[in-house]
Amino acid sequence: PGPLSPSPPQLRAQPQGAMQVGVQARELRQPMAMAMAAAAPGQMVMSAGMQQLAMLPCIDVQERAQWLQEATALLGAEIEMANKYRVLDQVGNQFFYAVEKTDCCRRQCQNGLCADCTSWEVDVLYTPPGGLMQKFLALRRPCSCVCCCINRPTADVIDEATGQKIGSFRDPCTCCSLRFQVRDASDTDVLVVNGGCCCTQPGILCPLPCGPCAQVRFDVEDAESRSTVARITKRVPSCLSWFFAPDVDSYHVTFEHIQNPQWKAIMLAFTIFMDFRYFNVNRNQEQARDVLAEL
Repeated sequence: PGPLSPSPPQLRAQPQGAMQVGVQARELRQPMAMAMAAAAPGQMVMSAGMQQLAMLPCIDVQERAQWLQEATALLGAEIEMANKYRVLDQVGNQFFYAVEKTDCCRRQCQNGLCADCTSWEVDVLYTPPGGLMQKFLALRRPCSCVCCCINRPTADVIDEATGQKIGSFRDPCTCCSLRFQVRDASDTDVLVVNGGCCCTQPGILCPLPCGPCAQVRFDVEDAESRSTVARITKRVPSCLSWFFAPDVDSYHVTFEHIQNPQWKAIMLAFTIFMDFRYFNVNRNQEQARDVLAEL
């Protein structure tokens, strides 16, 4: 049989029952061959990474500290290193590992005036315990000239098993709130990630490891009905980690009503995209250097 399309994600609330939203939305218009092996008619064969995601109700995305980068930041000449992320299940088992593939020159531009325009790439690998590492997803942010509300940043998600685009993200222009558009393979808006504004979530502008600043919650909503189908919670690290590596965060992604593993993969990639866009800047380098100077 030819390539089979996955079942659409359950996004629309059912007419009866309490919030049976599960992600079942519009069909992805681009066919997805989830594996090269022959499958029985009507049966979709998924890659090992997709099969693993299908069984996970939630994941933790943890950025790994780059101590050379933090040490050079304290000295006043930060060298931007490649970002790396561990993806764990609810009991702490690592199943995925994300690595930034951007070259050194482009990485140094990410914290400068060209941060919004700079391109970058991230590869997500499937790392089963005791198994061989396999390519899973590729996240690609093309270089673009961003100016206020014109030509806003976007990124594409590629399934490495098929080489096909399965979704994309867009960061629209907003005044004082964080809002993202999550699209399917045909660039149709399916989900909206809403982080509110800095007035209701002080952790957006002031990420301290205590009180209301220690967490920022993002509601993942259906683009049409505005029903909440998933949640992403950004967590600030411990006090010691925050002092030396304040830009290293962790994210807890609860899929809730999202059942389709392809959309779970898109949400995993989106979490990394969001970290690159807004939470990948060392905000207290100067404060740390001032404290060390007084010691």
